[in-house]
Amino acid sequence: MAAVGRQVAGIVAGIILCMVIIMAVEKAGHALFSGEAVFAGPVVAYLMAATLGGFTAIKVAGVRHWWLPGIIVTVLAAGTIMNLTMIEHPVWFAPAAAMALIAGYAIAWRLTRVV
Repeated sequence: MAAVGRQVAGIVAGIILCMVIIMAVEKAGHALFSGEAVFAGPVVAYLMAATLGGFTAIKVAGVRHWWLPGIIVTVLAAGTIMNLTMIEHPVWFAPAAAMALIAGYAIAWRLTRVV
């Protein structure tokens, strides 16, 4: 039962870290860029959040299950879809965000093999 608690803690820690990363990177992006370039910030934020959130989930859980970073990326994807439906975005944003989330998952999974 302790293992399940660690896995839940890993997921919660990963999601909290994702929220902090996305807020910080988007705030910096809005301060540095204007116009359509502002939308590059969230794509970078999604990549960083998926990578570090997935990595954190696995490390806190203490086990390397594929679904730990998968849950993190699924939550991020749901947030991205809600964002896309509520706010108008450039055409390139949706595929770029999807690729960033997939790449973040792959990087997190690979990093946990190495570290």
